[in-house]
Amino acid sequence: MLCIPAATAVHSLGYESSKIAERGGFMIDRKTLRLSAVLLAVGFIFYVVVGLLHAGGPANNHPVVFGIYASSASWTAVHLGQFVGMAVIIAGLLVLYFALDIRAGGAAWVARLGAVSAAVALGLYAVLQAVDGVALKQVVDAWASARRRRRRPASPALRRFDGWSGAPGAIRASCLVSP
Repeated sequence: MLCIPAATAVHSLGYESSKIAERGGFMIDRKTLRLSAVLLAVGFIFYVVVGLLHAGGPANNHPVVFGIYASSASWTAVHLGQFVGMAVIIAGLLVLYFALDIRAGGAAWVARLGAVSAAVALGLYAVLQAVDGVALKQVVDAWASARRRRRRPASPALRRFDGWSGAPGAIRASCLVSP
């Protein structure tokens, strides 16, 4: 295998030395590296700011915290914002993968694994936000509606959340409310 030093490759391709730096036998595109840093920083700041808007309360006091969740008008928007922040962070990691341009050896395989793992993590995070931001909102709205009408929820899961059952709750059943 023929290896050409990065400095020679940079000169032969007509790139300015200020745009690409040589480091350890691979080239780094500084513009792309800067874009990665901006995406990571903006995504993190956005995620934190949106997270501050998240409604909260005593996590194990279900009647109180579900009432807070049910009265939150921005619940779904906050979770969408959290997903967008995470997507920007993952985009920053993927841009970093391309900025480093590692093509050979064990480091290249680790970089590929990192890029694939980042994409998979984003998919899993989308599922989490869909469950927490959409499904949970529907469940707590049905729960709050049942409480306002002074009826017990038809769903065993909702009864568990409401404290009518001693078992710790989890969303396992539909959120239908008895008529």
